[in-house]
Amino acid sequence: MKQKVVLFDIDYTLFNTDVFKETQLKKHSVYDEVYDVLKKLSKIARLAIFSEGETNFQKTKLHRTDIMKYFNEHDIHISKSKIDKLTPVIRKYSYGKLFLVDDKLSILFDAKRMLPKVFTIWMKRGMYAENQKEIKGFKPDFEVKSLKEIVSIIHNS
Repeated sequence: MKQKVVLFDIDYTLFNTDVFKETQLKKHSVYDEVYDVLKKLSKIARLAIFSEGETNFQKTKLHRTDIMKYFNEHDIHISKSKIDKLTPVIRKYSYGKLFLVDDKLSILFDAKRMLPKVFTIWMKRGMYAENQKEIKGFKPDFEVKSLKEIVSIIHNS
């Protein structure tokens, strides 16, 4: 049986970016369901980060919210541009059953074009998801509004 790998974006997926902005970048918090979901998924899958931004800034979010413990350092992929790192990151995990959880539909679309067997899970919260225009000819495998929904998806896939 292929190992399951779940690649998570950070902002608007795990990390509550709205609270962070409202508190002038002082309060680091994750969505309510995140701890429970990561705990459950860590028992059935390898968890990884695929995020855009400044590396130390993004890692600080993982540390301050106490979710870093769910991720191995070798499975944290943060870059200025996700699209530039998409190929090597997707290739690294192509041996397994790969799930990509992101709030940006364009990243899911590009990942699916590169590796058709990747399971794309669109996290429909946050400013990107709310303002996202449909991509003609593309529909993610799953659309969720809470990470709670992905536990059964990954468990049953």
